[in-house]
Amino acid sequence: MAAAGRVFWLFVLVFHAVAAAGWWWLAPGGFAVAHPRFWTNRVAPPLVLVAVAAALRAMRGDRRTAQAAILVGFPAAWGAGAVSAVAAFPATAPRLIAVPLALAALMGLACYLAFRRGEDRSRGGLAIGASAGMILGAALPLGFLPPAAATRPSGGRTTPAVRGIAPFPGTLGDRTFVSPGDGSATIRIALLRITVQPLLRFLARSPDGAPTALVPASLREGPGLRLVAAATVANGVDLRYRADYEAALFVEEAGGATRMEARAFLPSPIWSHLNGFCDVDVSGHRRLFLAFSPCPDVRIEVRPMDYPFGRPLRFAFLDASGRFRVVEATSGEKGPFRELASGPLRRGDPLAIDLFDEDRAVARVVLDDWSEQVDVQPSPTAGWGAPANAIEFSLSGDEPASSASLYISLASTSVGRGWDCLGHRAGSYRNRVRVEPAGASR
Repeated sequence: MAAAGRVFWLFVLVFHAVAAAGWWWLAPGGFAVAHPRFWTNRVAPPLVLVAVAAALRAMRGDRRTAQAAILVGFPAAWGAGAVSAVAAFPATAPRLIAVPLALAALMGLACYLAFRRGEDRSRGGLAIGASAGMILGAALPLGFLPPAAATRPSGGRTTPAVRGIAPFPGTLGDRTFVSPGDGSATIRIALLRITVQPLLRFLARSPDGAPTALVPASLREGPGLRLVAAATVANGVDLRYRADYEAALFVEEAGGATRMEARAFLPSPIWSHLNGFCDVDVSGHRRLFLAFSPCPDVRIEVRPMDYPFGRPLRFAFLDASGRFRVVEATSGEKGPFRELASGPLRRGDPLAIDLFDEDRAVARVVLDDWSEQVDVQPSPTAGWGAPANAIEFSLSGDEPASSASLYISLASTSVGRGWDCLGHRAGSYRNRVRVEPAGASR
Protein backbone atom coordinates (compact mmCIF):
# COMPACT_ATOMS: atom_id res chain seq x y z
CA MET A 1 0.00 0.00 0.00
CA ALA A 2 1.34 3.44 -0.92
CA ALA A 3 2.27 5.85 1.85
CA ALA A 4 -0.69 8.16 1.10
CA GLY A 5 -3.10 5.25 1.19
CA ARG A 6 -1.61 4.01 4.45
CA VAL A 7 -2.07 7.43 6.08
CA PHE A 8 -5.64 7.64 4.82
CA TRP A 9 -6.57 4.24 6.19
CA LEU A 10 -4.85 4.88 9.50
CA PHE A 11 -7.01 7.99 9.86
CA VAL A 12 -10.16 6.02 8.97
CA LEU A 13 -9.34 3.24 11.42
CA VAL A 14 -8.51 5.60 14.28
CA PHE A 15 -11.76 7.48 13.69
CA HIS A 16 -13.79 4.28 13.84
CA ALA A 17 -11.91 3.04 16.91
CA VAL A 18 -12.47 6.26 18.85
CA ALA A 19 -16.16 6.41 17.88
CA ALA A 20 -16.77 2.77 18.79
CA ALA A 21 -14.89 2.97 22.09
CA GLY A 22 -16.66 6.19 23.03
CA TRP A 23 -20.10 4.77 22.29
CA TRP A 24 -19.28 1.52 24.12
CA TRP A 25 -18.26 3.51 27.20
CA LEU A 26 -20.98 6.17 27.15
CA ALA A 27 -24.05 4.31 25.87
CA PRO A 28 -26.57 3.10 28.47
CA GLY A 29 -26.51 -0.55 29.48
CA GLY A 30 -28.67 -2.95 31.41
CA PHE A 31 -30.79 -4.05 28.44
CA ALA A 32 -31.97 -7.61 27.94
CA VAL A 33 -30.34 -9.60 25.15
CA ALA A 34 -33.59 -9.44 23.17
CA HIS A 35 -33.61 -5.62 23.22
CA PRO A 36 -32.08 -3.90 20.15
CA ARG A 37 -30.02 -1.60 22.37
CA PHE A 38 -28.10 -4.54 23.80
CA TRP A 39 -26.77 -5.16 20.29
CA THR A 40 -26.18 -1.52 19.30
CA ASN A 41 -24.61 -0.56 22.64
CA ARG A 42 -22.80 -3.70 23.81
CA VAL A 43 -22.14 -5.87 20.74
CA ALA A 44 -21.61 -3.58 17.73
CA PRO A 45 -18.83 -1.40 19.27
CA PRO A 46 -16.59 -4.38 20.18
CA LEU A 47 -17.11 -5.80 16.69
CA VAL A 48 -15.89 -2.53 15.17
CA LEU A 49 -12.88 -2.51 17.49
CA VAL A 50 -12.04 -6.09 16.51
CA ALA A 51 -12.21 -5.14 12.82
CA VAL A 52 -9.95 -2.12 13.42
CA ALA A 53 -7.43 -4.22 15.34
CA ALA A 54 -7.43 -6.89 12.64
CA ALA A 55 -6.90 -4.26 9.93
CA LEU A 56 -4.01 -2.66 11.80
CA ARG A 57 -2.38 -6.04 12.33
CA ALA A 58 -2.73 -6.88 8.64
CA MET A 59 -1.26 -3.52 7.67
CA ARG A 60 1.67 -3.98 10.02
CA GLY A 61 2.44 -7.39 8.56
CA ASP A 62 1.85 -6.14 5.02
CA ARG A 63 -0.64 -8.94 4.38
CA ARG A 64 -2.37 -7.30 1.46
CA THR A 65 -5.02 -9.94 0.85
CA ALA A 66 -6.16 -9.71 4.49
CA GLN A 67 -6.02 -5.92 4.35
CA ALA A 68 -8.32 -5.85 1.34
CA ALA A 69 -10.80 -8.28 2.89
CA ILE A 70 -11.06 -6.26 6.11
CA LEU A 71 -10.91 -2.71 4.77
CA VAL A 72 -13.59 -3.30 2.14
CA GLY A 73 -16.04 -3.86 4.99
CA PHE A 74 -15.88 -0.19 6.01
CA PRO A 75 -17.29 1.38 2.80
CA ALA A 76 -19.74 -1.51 2.58
CA ALA A 77 -20.98 -0.74 6.09
CA TRP A 78 -21.43 2.97 5.39
CA GLY A 79 -23.24 2.38 2.12
CA ALA A 80 -25.58 -0.26 3.55
CA GLY A 81 -26.17 1.89 6.63
CA ALA A 82 -27.25 4.83 4.47
CA VAL A 83 -29.77 2.71 2.58
CA SER A 84 -31.03 1.11 5.79
CA ALA A 85 -31.45 4.51 7.44
CA VAL A 86 -33.66 5.70 4.58
CA ALA A 87 -35.80 2.59 4.93
CA ALA A 88 -36.04 3.02 8.71
CA PHE A 89 -36.62 6.79 8.77
CA PRO A 90 -38.10 7.78 5.39
CA ALA A 91 -39.05 11.31 6.42
CA THR A 92 -35.72 12.24 8.02
CA ALA A 93 -32.87 10.25 6.50
CA PRO A 94 -33.14 11.09 2.74
CA ARG A 95 -31.86 14.64 3.21
CA LEU A 96 -28.83 13.30 5.11
CA ILE A 97 -27.94 10.33 2.91
CA ALA A 98 -25.38 12.22 0.82
CA VAL A 99 -22.85 12.32 3.68
CA PRO A 100 -22.60 8.57 4.43
CA LEU A 101 -22.77 7.73 0.72
CA ALA A 102 -19.92 10.15 0.00
CA LEU A 103 -17.84 8.59 2.78
CA ALA A 104 -18.61 5.13 1.44
CA ALA A 105 -17.58 6.20 -2.07
CA LEU A 106 -14.35 7.77 -0.80
CA MET A 107 -13.37 4.67 1.17
CA GLY A 108 -14.41 2.44 -1.72
CA LEU A 109 -12.18 4.41 -4.09
CA ALA A 110 -9.30 4.14 -1.62
CA CYS A 111 -9.81 0.37 -1.52
CA TYR A 112 -9.79 0.15 -5.30
CA LEU A 113 -6.63 2.22 -5.66
CA ALA A 114 -4.82 0.27 -2.96
CA PHE A 115 -5.81 -3.21 -4.09
CA ARG A 116 -6.57 -2.94 -7.81
CA ARG A 117 -3.96 -5.53 -8.73
CA GLY A 118 -5.44 -9.03 -8.82
CA GLU A 119 -2.73 -10.58 -6.68
CA ASP A 120 -3.55 -8.13 -3.85
CA ARG A 121 -7.00 -9.48 -3.22
CA SER A 122 -9.07 -12.63 -2.90
CA ARG A 123 -12.57 -12.66 -4.32
CA GLY A 124 -13.76 -14.85 -1.47
CA GLY A 125 -12.13 -12.61 1.12
CA LEU A 126 -13.62 -9.49 -0.45
CA ALA A 127 -17.07 -11.07 -0.50
CA ILE A 128 -16.84 -12.07 3.15
CA GLY A 129 -15.53 -8.67 4.26
CA ALA A 130 -18.09 -6.72 2.25
CA SER A 131 -20.94 -8.93 3.44
CA ALA A 132 -19.94 -8.57 7.08
CA GLY A 133 -19.72 -4.80 6.70
CA MET A 134 -23.08 -4.59 4.95
CA ILE A 135 -24.79 -6.68 7.63
CA LEU A 136 -23.40 -4.57 10.46
CA GLY A 137 -24.03 -1.28 8.66
CA ALA A 138 -27.60 -2.17 7.74
CA ALA A 139 -28.39 -3.41 11.25
CA LEU A 140 -27.27 -0.30 13.13
CA PRO A 141 -30.00 2.12 11.91
CA LEU A 142 -32.62 -0.56 12.49
CA GLY A 143 -31.41 -0.82 16.08
CA PHE A 144 -32.41 2.81 16.61
CA LEU A 145 -35.98 2.34 15.45
CA PRO A 146 -38.30 3.35 18.30
CA PRO A 147 -40.53 0.69 19.82
CA ALA A 148 -44.22 0.78 19.02
CA ALA A 149 -46.03 3.55 20.90
CA ALA A 150 -47.27 2.08 24.17
CA THR A 151 -48.97 4.89 26.06
CA ARG A 152 -52.56 4.08 27.01
CA PRO A 153 -54.98 6.92 26.16
CA SER A 154 -57.77 6.99 28.72
CA GLY A 155 -60.48 7.80 26.18
CA GLY A 156 -63.65 9.05 27.84
CA ARG A 157 -66.12 11.76 27.12
CA THR A 158 -65.61 14.63 24.74
CA THR A 159 -65.63 18.13 26.17
CA PRO A 160 -68.49 20.54 25.48
CA ALA A 161 -67.92 23.18 22.84
CA VAL A 162 -66.63 26.59 23.91
CA ARG A 163 -66.70 29.49 21.45
CA GLY A 164 -64.98 32.83 21.67
CA ILE A 165 -62.60 34.11 24.32
CA ALA A 166 -64.53 35.55 27.24
CA PRO A 167 -62.78 38.09 29.51
CA PHE A 168 -61.30 36.41 32.57
CA PRO A 169 -59.65 38.21 35.50
CA GLY A 170 -57.32 35.28 36.21
CA THR A 171 -58.21 34.72 39.87
CA LEU A 172 -60.26 31.82 41.20
CA GLY A 173 -61.29 31.83 44.82
CA ASP A 174 -58.81 32.88 47.48
CA ARG A 175 -55.56 31.33 46.32
CA THR A 176 -55.64 30.27 42.64
CA PHE A 177 -54.53 32.28 39.63
CA VAL A 178 -55.00 30.88 36.12
CA SER A 179 -52.94 31.99 33.13
CA PRO A 180 -55.08 31.12 30.08
CA GLY A 181 -52.29 31.81 27.61
CA ASP A 182 -50.05 28.93 28.68
CA GLY A 183 -52.69 26.89 30.50
CA SER A 184 -51.09 27.06 33.93
CA ALA A 185 -52.56 27.53 37.39
CA THR A 186 -50.67 28.99 40.34
CA ILE A 187 -51.83 28.05 43.83
CA ARG A 188 -50.65 29.58 47.10
CA ILE A 189 -50.68 27.30 50.15
CA ALA A 190 -49.03 28.74 53.26
CA LEU A 191 -45.65 30.04 52.03
CA LEU A 192 -45.55 27.76 49.00
CA ARG A 193 -46.27 28.95 45.50
CA ILE A 194 -47.19 25.95 43.32
CA THR A 195 -47.57 26.37 39.56
CA VAL A 196 -49.08 23.48 37.60
CA GLN A 197 -49.08 23.15 33.82
CA PRO A 198 -51.30 20.11 33.12
CA LEU A 199 -51.61 20.27 29.32
CA LEU A 200 -49.94 17.54 27.25
CA ARG A 201 -47.20 19.23 25.20
CA PHE A 202 -44.53 18.03 22.78
CA LEU A 203 -41.25 19.96 22.87
CA ALA A 204 -38.88 18.00 20.60
CA ARG A 205 -40.55 15.94 17.89
CA SER A 206 -39.67 13.65 15.03
CA PRO A 207 -41.93 12.93 12.05
CA ASP A 208 -40.87 9.27 11.82
CA GLY A 209 -39.29 8.46 15.18
CA ALA A 210 -35.74 9.31 14.12
CA PRO A 211 -33.44 10.79 16.80
CA THR A 212 -34.29 14.48 17.06
CA ALA A 213 -30.64 15.51 16.58
CA LEU A 214 -31.18 14.56 12.91
CA VAL A 215 -34.49 16.41 12.51
CA PRO A 216 -34.63 20.00 11.16
CA ALA A 217 -35.65 22.60 13.73
CA SER A 218 -38.80 23.45 11.78
CA LEU A 219 -40.05 19.87 12.20
CA ARG A 220 -38.52 19.25 15.61
CA GLU A 221 -40.26 22.12 17.36
CA GLY A 222 -43.71 21.58 15.90
CA PRO A 223 -46.69 23.88 16.44
CA GLY A 224 -47.29 25.07 19.99
CA LEU A 225 -50.66 25.08 21.69
CA ARG A 226 -52.53 28.37 21.32
CA LEU A 227 -55.64 29.51 23.14
CA VAL A 228 -58.68 29.48 20.84
CA ALA A 229 -61.60 29.72 23.27
CA ALA A 230 -62.32 30.54 26.91
CA ALA A 231 -65.45 30.66 29.05
CA THR A 232 -66.04 31.36 32.72
CA VAL A 233 -68.21 28.97 34.71
CA ALA A 234 -69.21 28.76 38.35
CA ASN A 235 -66.01 28.65 40.45
CA GLY A 236 -63.86 28.04 37.39
CA VAL A 237 -62.75 28.62 33.83
CA ASP A 238 -63.04 26.42 30.71
CA LEU A 239 -60.26 26.79 28.11
CA ARG A 240 -59.62 25.38 24.62
CA TYR A 241 -56.31 25.07 22.76
CA ARG A 242 -55.19 23.99 19.33
CA ALA A 243 -51.92 22.92 17.71
CA ASP A 244 -51.95 19.96 15.32
CA TYR A 245 -54.13 18.38 18.00
CA GLU A 246 -56.91 19.69 20.22
CA ALA A 247 -56.59 20.29 23.97
CA ALA A 248 -58.90 21.46 26.74
CA LEU A 249 -58.43 22.60 30.32
CA PHE A 250 -60.96 23.13 33.09
CA VAL A 251 -59.84 24.71 36.38
CA GLU A 252 -61.92 25.31 39.47
CA GLU A 253 -61.36 26.07 43.13
CA ALA A 254 -63.83 24.33 45.40
CA GLY A 255 -63.83 22.69 48.80
CA GLY A 256 -60.44 24.10 49.71
CA ALA A 257 -58.73 22.46 46.71
CA THR A 258 -57.80 23.54 43.21
CA ARG A 259 -58.92 20.99 40.65
CA MET A 260 -57.74 20.80 37.07
CA GLU A 261 -58.85 18.52 34.27
CA ALA A 262 -56.80 18.67 31.09
CA ARG A 263 -57.52 16.70 27.93
CA ALA A 264 -55.61 16.23 24.71
CA PHE A 265 -56.97 14.60 21.57
CA LEU A 266 -54.26 13.20 19.27
CA PRO A 267 -55.59 12.31 15.80
CA SER A 268 -52.43 10.33 15.03
CA PRO A 269 -49.37 9.14 16.97
CA ILE A 270 -46.76 11.76 17.87
CA TRP A 271 -43.08 10.81 18.22
CA SER A 272 -41.02 12.94 20.56
CA HIS A 273 -37.81 13.08 22.55
CA LEU A 274 -39.03 15.68 25.06
CA ASN A 275 -42.62 16.26 26.12
CA GLY A 276 -44.64 17.12 29.19
CA PHE A 277 -47.73 15.48 30.64
CA CYS A 278 -47.67 17.76 33.68
CA ASP A 279 -45.11 20.24 35.02
CA VAL A 280 -45.10 21.44 38.63
CA ASP A 281 -42.96 24.33 39.88
CA VAL A 282 -42.61 24.99 43.61
CA SER A 283 -41.13 28.02 45.36
CA GLY A 284 -41.29 29.62 48.80
CA HIS A 285 -39.84 26.65 50.71
CA ARG A 286 -36.76 26.55 52.90
CA ARG A 287 -35.86 22.91 52.15
CA LEU A 288 -38.22 20.80 50.06
CA PHE A 289 -38.93 17.10 50.51
CA LEU A 290 -41.34 14.85 48.61
CA ALA A 291 -43.24 11.78 49.77
CA PHE A 292 -44.98 9.58 47.19
CA SER A 293 -48.14 7.65 48.10
CA PRO A 294 -46.76 4.19 47.14
CA CYS A 295 -43.94 4.68 49.69
CA PRO A 296 -45.34 7.36 52.04
CA ASP A 297 -42.92 6.84 54.92
CA VAL A 298 -39.84 7.85 52.93
CA ARG A 299 -39.21 11.54 52.36
CA ILE A 300 -36.98 12.34 49.41
CA GLU A 301 -35.12 15.63 49.43
CA VAL A 302 -35.25 17.66 46.24
CA ARG A 303 -31.68 18.54 45.28
CA PRO A 304 -29.93 20.32 42.41
CA MET A 305 -28.57 18.26 39.53
CA ASP A 306 -25.97 18.86 36.84
CA TYR A 307 -26.10 18.20 33.11
CA PRO A 308 -24.62 16.28 31.39
CA PHE A 309 -22.34 15.11 34.21
CA GLY A 310 -22.05 15.89 37.92
CA ARG A 311 -24.62 15.94 40.67
CA PRO A 312 -27.19 13.20 40.08
CA LEU A 313 -30.81 13.58 39.08
CA ARG A 314 -33.51 12.08 41.25
CA PHE A 315 -36.61 10.76 39.56
CA ALA A 316 -39.44 8.26 39.95
CA PHE A 317 -41.20 5.86 37.61
CA LEU A 318 -43.71 3.03 37.38
CA ASP A 319 -42.16 -0.15 36.03
CA ALA A 320 -43.78 -3.00 34.12
CA SER A 321 -44.20 -5.10 37.28
CA GLY A 322 -46.41 -2.46 38.94
CA ARG A 323 -43.62 -1.21 41.20
CA PHE A 324 -43.27 2.52 41.74
CA ARG A 325 -39.62 3.35 42.31
CA VAL A 326 -37.77 6.50 43.31
CA VAL A 327 -34.14 6.41 42.19
CA GLU A 328 -30.99 8.49 41.95
CA ALA A 329 -28.71 8.55 38.92
CA THR A 330 -24.97 7.99 39.03
CA SER A 331 -23.96 11.24 37.32
CA GLY A 332 -26.24 13.85 35.81
CA GLU A 333 -29.25 11.94 34.54
CA LYS A 334 -27.17 8.88 33.56
CA GLY A 335 -27.41 5.41 35.12
CA PRO A 336 -26.99 2.98 36.73
CA PHE A 337 -29.67 4.10 39.18
CA ARG A 338 -29.71 3.65 42.95
CA GLU A 339 -33.10 3.01 44.55
CA LEU A 340 -34.19 5.44 47.27
CA ALA A 341 -37.73 4.15 47.89
CA SER A 342 -40.35 1.95 46.28
CA GLY A 343 -43.85 0.60 46.70
CA PRO A 344 -46.74 -0.92 44.74
CA LEU A 345 -48.86 1.22 42.41
CA ARG A 346 -51.58 -0.43 40.37
CA ARG A 347 -52.56 0.80 36.94
CA GLY A 348 -55.29 3.40 37.29
CA ASP A 349 -54.59 4.22 40.94
CA PRO A 350 -54.07 7.89 41.82
CA LEU A 351 -50.55 9.02 42.66
CA ALA A 352 -50.25 11.52 45.51
CA ILE A 353 -47.14 13.62 46.06
CA ASP A 354 -46.86 15.30 49.47
CA LEU A 355 -44.75 18.46 49.69
CA PHE A 356 -42.81 18.96 52.92
CA ASP A 357 -41.01 22.15 53.86
CA GLU A 358 -38.29 20.81 56.14
CA ASP A 359 -40.27 18.57 58.54
CA ARG A 360 -43.72 20.12 57.98
CA ALA A 361 -46.25 18.79 55.49
CA VAL A 362 -47.61 21.76 53.54
CA ALA A 363 -49.42 20.62 50.39
CA ARG A 364 -50.42 17.62 48.34
CA VAL A 365 -50.54 17.18 44.56
CA VAL A 366 -52.69 14.28 43.33
CA LEU A 367 -52.43 12.86 39.80
CA ASP A 368 -55.52 10.78 39.09
CA ASP A 369 -54.68 9.56 35.58
CA TRP A 370 -50.91 9.28 35.28
CA SER A 371 -50.49 5.62 36.24
CA GLU A 372 -53.25 4.47 33.88
CA GLN A 373 -51.68 6.00 30.76
CA VAL A 374 -47.90 5.61 31.18
CA ASP A 375 -45.61 3.66 28.86
CA VAL A 376 -43.68 1.05 30.89
CA GLN A 377 -41.39 -0.19 28.09
CA PRO A 378 -37.62 0.15 28.71
CA SER A 379 -36.32 3.62 27.95
CA PRO A 380 -33.79 3.45 25.08
CA THR A 381 -31.78 6.36 26.50
CA ALA A 382 -31.89 5.60 30.23
CA GLY A 383 -31.24 1.85 30.31
CA TRP A 384 -30.50 0.07 33.60
CA GLY A 385 -34.13 -0.94 34.11
CA ALA A 386 -35.70 2.53 33.83
CA PRO A 387 -38.90 2.68 31.75
CA ALA A 388 -40.14 5.35 29.38
CA ASN A 389 -42.24 7.20 31.98
CA ALA A 390 -40.63 9.49 34.54
CA ILE A 391 -41.23 12.05 37.27
CA GLU A 392 -38.02 14.09 37.37
CA PHE A 393 -37.47 16.55 40.22
CA SER A 394 -34.65 18.94 41.02
CA LEU A 395 -33.80 22.42 42.28
CA SER A 396 -32.99 25.27 39.91
CA GLY A 397 -30.01 26.45 41.99
CA ASP A 398 -27.51 25.39 44.61
CA GLU A 399 -29.40 26.73 47.63
CA PRO A 400 -32.06 24.55 49.33
CA ALA A 401 -34.54 27.43 48.99
CA SER A 402 -34.12 27.54 45.20
CA SER A 403 -37.28 26.93 43.20
CA ALA A 404 -38.01 23.29 42.42
CA SER A 405 -39.44 21.67 39.30
CA LEU A 406 -41.18 18.35 38.74
CA TYR A 407 -41.35 17.18 35.13
CA ILE A 408 -43.92 14.43 34.72
CA SER A 409 -44.14 12.42 31.51
CA LEU A 410 -45.94 9.39 30.13
CA ALA A 411 -43.23 8.48 27.62
CA SER A 412 -40.09 10.53 27.05
CA THR A 413 -36.33 10.09 26.72
CA SER A 414 -35.11 13.05 28.75
CA VAL A 415 -33.39 10.69 31.22
CA GLY A 416 -30.17 9.15 29.94
CA ARG A 417 -28.06 9.69 26.85
CA GLY A 418 -29.32 10.26 23.33
CA TRP A 419 -32.05 11.96 21.32
CA ASP A 420 -34.20 8.90 20.71
CA CYS A 421 -37.96 9.24 20.37
CA LEU A 422 -40.92 7.43 21.88
CA GLY A 423 -44.50 7.58 20.70
CA HIS A 424 -47.78 8.74 22.16
CA ARG A 425 -50.56 6.68 20.62
CA ALA A 426 -53.49 8.40 18.93
CA GLY A 427 -56.46 8.93 21.21
CA SER A 428 -57.79 10.98 24.10
CA TYR A 429 -55.53 11.68 27.09
CA ARG A 430 -56.84 12.92 30.42
CA ASN A 431 -54.95 14.57 33.26
CA ARG A 432 -56.91 15.30 36.44
CA VAL A 433 -54.81 17.11 39.02
CA ARG A 434 -55.78 18.20 42.51
CA VAL A 435 -53.72 20.58 44.65
CA GLU A 436 -54.74 20.99 48.28
CA PRO A 437 -53.34 21.77 51.71
CA ALA A 438 -51.72 18.86 53.53
CA GLY A 439 -54.25 16.66 55.29
CA ALA A 440 -57.25 18.04 53.41
CA SER A 441 -58.27 14.69 51.88
CA ARG A 442 -57.25 12.39 54.73
